[in-house]
Amino acid sequence: MTVFVYLCYGRSPAAERELRYSFETLRAEIDRETAGGGGRPLSSALPPEGGGGGERRGFSGHAIAVYSDRPEAFADLAATLVDVAPLLLHARASGYVHRIKPMVLADALRRFGRPCVLLDLDSFIRPGFADEIEAALARGAAMNLFVRRDPYPSFPPFATQLPHLGAYRLDHERAVMLNSGLVAVRSEHLPLVEDAIILIERLWAAGLRKHDVEQFALAETLRLGGVEIALIDRTFEHYCPRWARRYMRRRLRRRASGAGIPYSKARVRLFKAYWTLRLAMRNARRSWRGGWRKT
Repeated sequence: MTVFVYLCYGRSPAAERELRYSFETLRAEIDRETAGGGGRPLSSALPPEGGGGGERRGFSGHAIAVYSDRPEAFADLAATLVDVAPLLLHARASGYVHRIKPMVLADALRRFGRPCVLLDLDSFIRPGFADEIEAALARGAAMNLFVRRDPYPSFPPFATQLPHLGAYRLDHERAVMLNSGLVAVRSEHLPLVEDAIILIERLWAAGLRKHDVEQFALAETLRLGGVEIALIDRTFEHYCPRWARRYMRRRLRRRASGAGIPYSKARVRLFKAYWTLRLAMRNARRSWRGGWRKT
Protein backbone atom coordinates (compact mmCIF):
# COMPACT_ATOMS: atom_id res chain seq x y z
CA MET A 1 0.00 0.00 0.00
CA THR A 2 1.24 3.46 -0.92
CA VAL A 3 0.09 6.52 1.03
CA PHE A 4 -0.43 9.71 -0.98
CA VAL A 5 -0.02 12.82 1.17
CA TYR A 6 -1.37 16.36 0.73
CA LEU A 7 -0.38 19.36 2.83
CA CYS A 8 -2.83 22.28 3.08
CA TYR A 9 -2.55 25.07 5.63
CA GLY A 10 -3.90 28.59 5.93
CA ARG A 11 -7.34 29.82 4.95
CA SER A 12 -6.99 30.35 1.21
CA PRO A 13 -10.14 29.19 -0.65
CA ALA A 14 -7.98 28.77 -3.77
CA ALA A 15 -5.70 26.28 -1.99
CA GLU A 16 -8.70 24.26 -0.82
CA ARG A 17 -10.12 24.16 -4.36
CA GLU A 18 -6.73 23.01 -5.67
CA LEU A 19 -6.55 20.22 -3.10
CA ARG A 20 -10.04 19.00 -3.85
CA TYR A 21 -9.45 18.90 -7.60
CA SER A 22 -6.09 17.11 -7.24
CA PHE A 23 -7.72 14.69 -4.78
CA GLU A 24 -10.49 13.90 -7.29
CA THR A 25 -8.02 13.16 -10.09
CA LEU A 26 -5.88 11.01 -7.79
CA ARG A 27 -8.91 9.07 -6.58
CA ALA A 28 -10.01 8.49 -10.19
CA GLU A 29 -6.56 7.10 -10.98
CA ILE A 30 -6.58 4.83 -7.93
CA ASP A 31 -10.06 3.56 -8.81
CA ARG A 32 -8.94 2.98 -12.41
CA GLU A 33 -5.90 1.02 -11.22
CA THR A 34 -8.02 -1.08 -8.86
CA ALA A 35 -10.60 -1.82 -11.56
CA GLY A 36 -7.76 -3.03 -13.79
CA GLY A 37 -6.90 -5.78 -11.32
CA GLY A 38 -3.25 -6.64 -11.62
CA GLY A 39 -3.29 -8.76 -8.47
CA ARG A 40 -3.11 -5.76 -6.15
CA PRO A 41 -4.58 -6.15 -2.66
CA LEU A 42 -8.00 -4.66 -2.08
CA SER A 43 -7.39 -3.72 1.57
CA SER A 44 -8.72 -0.17 1.98
CA ALA A 45 -7.92 0.81 5.56
CA LEU A 46 -4.84 2.62 6.77
CA PRO A 47 -3.18 0.97 9.76
CA PRO A 48 -4.24 2.37 13.13
CA GLU A 49 -0.74 3.10 14.46
CA GLY A 50 0.01 6.78 15.03
CA GLY A 51 -3.51 7.75 14.18
CA GLY A 52 -6.17 9.46 16.20
CA GLY A 53 -9.82 10.26 16.11
CA GLY A 54 -9.36 12.00 12.77
CA GLU A 55 -8.52 8.81 10.87
CA ARG A 56 -10.67 7.93 7.86
CA ARG A 57 -10.58 4.98 5.49
CA GLY A 58 -8.55 5.13 2.32
CA PHE A 59 -8.99 3.48 -1.09
CA SER A 60 -8.40 -0.02 -2.35
CA GLY A 61 -4.70 -0.82 -2.49
CA HIS A 62 -3.71 2.73 -1.62
CA ALA A 63 -4.65 5.48 0.80
CA ILE A 64 -4.69 9.29 0.90
CA ALA A 65 -3.76 11.44 3.88
CA VAL A 66 -4.45 15.17 4.24
CA TYR A 67 -2.28 17.15 6.64
CA SER A 68 -3.99 20.42 7.51
CA ASP A 69 -4.27 22.99 10.29
CA ARG A 70 -8.03 22.84 9.60
CA PRO A 71 -8.71 19.10 9.25
CA GLU A 72 -12.43 19.67 9.81
CA ALA A 73 -12.58 21.46 6.43
CA PHE A 74 -11.84 18.13 4.71
CA ALA A 75 -14.01 15.87 6.84
CA ASP A 76 -16.09 14.98 3.78
CA LEU A 77 -13.10 13.45 1.97
CA ALA A 78 -12.36 9.75 2.25
CA ALA A 79 -8.92 10.45 3.63
CA THR A 80 -6.84 10.10 6.77
CA LEU A 81 -6.87 13.54 8.39
CA VAL A 82 -3.84 14.73 10.37
CA ASP A 83 -3.64 18.01 12.30
CA VAL A 84 -0.46 19.68 11.06
CA ALA A 85 -0.61 22.67 13.44
CA PRO A 86 2.21 21.46 15.78
CA LEU A 87 4.57 20.79 12.87
CA LEU A 88 3.63 24.08 11.23
CA LEU A 89 4.42 26.00 14.40
CA HIS A 90 7.85 24.37 14.53
CA ALA A 91 8.56 25.11 10.86
CA ARG A 92 7.55 28.77 11.16
CA ALA A 93 9.77 29.19 14.22
CA SER A 94 12.76 28.25 12.06
CA GLY A 95 12.10 31.23 9.77
CA TYR A 96 11.55 29.07 6.66
CA VAL A 97 8.00 27.79 6.42
CA HIS A 98 8.62 25.47 3.43
CA ARG A 99 10.62 23.28 5.78
CA ILE A 100 7.17 21.92 6.66
CA LYS A 101 7.16 19.76 3.49
CA PRO A 102 9.96 17.34 4.44
CA MET A 103 8.72 17.48 8.06
CA VAL A 104 5.30 16.24 6.92
CA LEU A 105 6.90 13.60 4.69
CA ALA A 106 8.99 12.33 7.61
CA ASP A 107 5.94 12.26 9.87
CA ALA A 108 3.96 10.28 7.27
CA LEU A 109 6.76 7.72 6.90
CA ARG A 110 6.85 7.22 10.68
CA ARG A 111 3.07 7.26 11.10
CA PHE A 112 2.12 4.83 8.34
CA GLY A 113 5.29 2.77 7.87
CA ARG A 114 4.67 2.56 4.13
CA PRO A 115 5.92 4.25 0.94
CA CYS A 116 4.67 7.84 0.90
CA VAL A 117 4.14 10.29 -1.97
CA LEU A 118 3.93 13.97 -1.06
CA LEU A 119 1.96 15.95 -3.66
CA ASP A 120 1.70 19.73 -3.99
CA LEU A 121 -1.82 21.13 -4.11
CA ASP A 122 -1.32 22.85 -7.49
CA SER A 123 -1.30 19.56 -9.34
CA PHE A 124 -3.50 16.95 -10.93
CA ILE A 125 -3.08 13.35 -11.99
CA ARG A 126 -3.15 11.85 -15.47
CA PRO A 127 -3.82 8.18 -16.34
CA GLY A 128 -0.84 5.92 -15.74
CA PHE A 129 0.38 7.80 -12.67
CA ALA A 130 -0.09 4.92 -10.22
CA ASP A 131 1.95 2.52 -12.36
CA GLU A 132 4.71 5.11 -12.84
CA ILE A 133 4.92 5.74 -9.09
CA GLU A 134 5.00 2.01 -8.38
CA ALA A 135 7.85 1.48 -10.85
CA ALA A 136 9.82 4.43 -9.45
CA LEU A 137 9.46 3.25 -5.85
CA ALA A 138 10.53 -0.27 -6.83
CA ARG A 139 13.85 1.21 -8.00
CA GLY A 140 14.26 3.99 -5.44
CA ALA A 141 12.52 7.35 -5.08
CA ALA A 142 10.88 9.96 -7.32
CA MET A 143 10.58 13.72 -7.64
CA ASN A 144 8.75 15.92 -10.12
CA LEU A 145 11.28 17.28 -12.63
CA PHE A 146 14.83 18.59 -13.12
CA VAL A 147 15.24 22.29 -12.30
CA ARG A 148 18.93 23.15 -12.68
CA ARG A 149 22.49 22.21 -11.84
CA ASP A 150 24.55 24.08 -9.25
CA PRO A 151 21.44 25.84 -7.94
CA TYR A 152 23.32 28.36 -5.77
CA PRO A 153 26.54 29.20 -7.64
CA SER A 154 27.30 32.31 -5.58
CA PHE A 155 26.83 30.62 -2.19
CA PRO A 156 30.18 30.41 -0.37
CA PRO A 157 31.85 27.15 0.74
CA PHE A 158 29.61 25.31 3.15
CA ALA A 159 30.14 22.20 5.28
CA THR A 160 28.26 20.61 8.16
CA GLN A 161 27.67 17.32 9.95
CA LEU A 162 24.40 15.49 9.23
CA PRO A 163 22.98 12.88 11.64
CA HIS A 164 22.88 10.00 9.13
CA LEU A 165 25.01 10.97 6.12
CA GLY A 166 27.81 12.32 8.31
CA ALA A 167 30.18 14.97 6.97
CA TYR A 168 28.56 17.08 4.26
CA ARG A 169 30.17 19.60 1.93
CA LEU A 170 28.28 21.52 -0.74
CA ASP A 171 29.76 20.41 -4.07
CA HIS A 172 28.78 22.97 -6.69
CA GLU A 173 29.87 20.70 -9.55
CA ARG A 174 27.58 17.81 -8.57
CA ALA A 175 24.69 19.48 -6.77
CA VAL A 176 21.38 19.53 -8.62
CA MET A 177 17.92 20.83 -7.83
CA LEU A 178 14.80 18.77 -8.54
CA ASN A 179 11.27 20.08 -8.19
CA SER A 180 9.49 18.93 -5.04
CA GLY A 181 5.94 19.22 -6.38
CA LEU A 182 6.11 15.44 -6.04
CA VAL A 183 8.35 13.51 -3.64
CA ALA A 184 7.97 9.72 -3.43
CA VAL A 185 10.06 7.76 -0.93
CA ARG A 186 10.09 4.42 0.87
CA SER A 187 10.28 3.81 4.62
CA GLU A 188 14.02 3.12 4.46
CA HIS A 189 14.57 6.64 3.09
CA LEU A 190 13.35 8.23 6.34
CA PRO A 191 16.91 8.93 7.63
CA LEU A 192 17.67 10.82 4.41
CA VAL A 193 14.49 12.89 4.73
CA GLU A 194 15.47 13.67 8.33
CA ASP A 195 18.91 14.75 7.11
CA ALA A 196 17.21 17.02 4.55
CA ILE A 197 15.32 18.75 7.37
CA ILE A 198 18.59 19.38 9.24
CA LEU A 199 20.36 20.49 6.05
CA ILE A 200 17.63 23.07 5.40
CA GLU A 201 18.06 24.44 8.91
CA ARG A 202 21.86 24.67 8.56
CA LEU A 203 21.79 26.24 5.09
CA TRP A 204 19.22 28.79 6.23
CA ALA A 205 21.32 29.66 9.29
CA ALA A 206 24.37 30.04 7.01
CA GLY A 207 22.56 32.73 5.02
CA LEU A 208 21.02 30.82 2.10
CA ARG A 209 17.70 32.68 2.14
CA LYS A 210 16.01 31.16 -0.92
CA HIS A 211 12.42 29.99 -1.30
CA ASP A 212 13.46 26.64 -2.80
CA VAL A 213 15.99 25.38 -0.24
CA GLU A 214 13.67 22.54 0.71
CA GLN A 215 13.59 20.96 -2.74
CA PHE A 216 17.35 21.26 -3.10
CA ALA A 217 17.92 19.63 0.30
CA LEU A 218 15.62 16.68 -0.48
CA ALA A 219 17.27 16.03 -3.85
CA GLU A 220 20.73 16.43 -2.31
CA THR A 221 20.32 13.98 0.58
CA LEU A 222 18.63 11.36 -1.63
CA ARG A 223 21.46 11.71 -4.17
CA LEU A 224 24.16 11.42 -1.52
CA GLY A 225 22.33 8.44 -0.03
CA GLY A 226 22.76 6.61 -3.34
CA VAL A 227 19.03 6.55 -4.10
CA GLU A 228 17.94 6.39 -7.74
CA ILE A 229 15.54 9.30 -8.30
CA ALA A 230 13.01 8.95 -11.12
CA LEU A 231 11.47 12.12 -12.57
CA ILE A 232 7.70 12.06 -12.99
CA ASP A 233 6.25 14.86 -15.09
CA ARG A 234 4.30 13.03 -17.80
CA THR A 235 1.47 11.60 -15.69
CA PHE A 236 1.75 14.27 -12.97
CA GLU A 237 0.86 17.84 -13.95
CA HIS A 238 2.32 20.46 -11.62
CA TYR A 239 0.95 23.81 -12.76
CA CYS A 240 3.27 25.95 -10.64
CA PRO A 241 4.35 28.54 -13.28
CA ARG A 242 2.55 31.84 -12.75
CA TRP A 243 0.27 31.90 -15.79
CA ALA A 244 -0.52 28.18 -15.60
CA ARG A 245 -1.60 28.64 -12.00
CA ARG A 246 -3.69 31.70 -12.87
CA TYR A 247 -5.41 29.72 -15.60
CA MET A 248 -6.17 26.79 -13.30
CA ARG A 249 -7.36 28.92 -10.41
CA ARG A 250 -9.79 30.79 -12.65
CA ARG A 251 -11.13 27.53 -14.05
CA LEU A 252 -11.38 25.98 -10.57
CA ARG A 253 -13.51 28.89 -9.34
CA ARG A 254 -16.01 28.24 -12.11
CA ARG A 255 -16.02 24.47 -12.50
CA ALA A 256 -19.05 22.35 -11.66
CA SER A 257 -18.62 19.75 -8.95
CA GLY A 258 -16.86 16.67 -10.30
CA ALA A 259 -16.09 18.26 -13.68
CA GLY A 260 -12.66 17.98 -15.25
CA ILE A 261 -10.60 20.93 -16.46
CA PRO A 262 -9.06 20.91 -19.93
CA TYR A 263 -5.39 21.77 -19.58
CA SER A 264 -2.53 22.12 -22.04
CA LYS A 265 0.38 24.47 -22.73
CA ALA A 266 -1.53 25.87 -25.71
CA ARG A 267 -4.54 26.74 -23.52
CA VAL A 268 -2.29 28.46 -20.99
CA ARG A 269 -0.58 30.46 -23.76
CA LEU A 270 -3.93 31.59 -25.16
CA PHE A 271 -5.10 32.52 -21.65
CA LYS A 272 -1.92 34.54 -21.09
CA ALA A 273 -2.22 36.29 -24.46
CA TYR A 274 -5.86 37.20 -23.82
CA TRP A 275 -5.26 38.64 -20.37
CA THR A 276 -2.02 40.39 -21.34
CA LEU A 277 -3.87 42.13 -24.20
CA ARG A 278 -6.84 42.94 -21.99
CA LEU A 279 -4.65 44.47 -19.28
CA ALA A 280 -2.65 46.45 -21.86
CA MET A 281 -5.86 47.90 -23.32
CA ARG A 282 -7.14 48.77 -19.84
CA ASN A 283 -3.88 50.58 -19.02
CA ALA A 284 -3.94 52.37 -22.36
CA ARG A 285 -7.49 53.65 -21.71
CA ARG A 286 -6.50 54.89 -18.27
CA SER A 287 -3.44 56.68 -19.68
CA TRP A 288 -5.51 58.25 -22.44
CA ARG A 289 -8.17 59.49 -20.02
CA GLY A 290 -5.55 60.75 -17.61
CA GLY A 291 -3.82 62.62 -20.41
CA TRP A 292 -7.04 64.39 -21.40
CA ARG A 293 -7.68 65.45 -17.79
CA LYS A 294 -4.23 67.04 -17.58
CA THR A 295 -4.85 69.20 -20.62
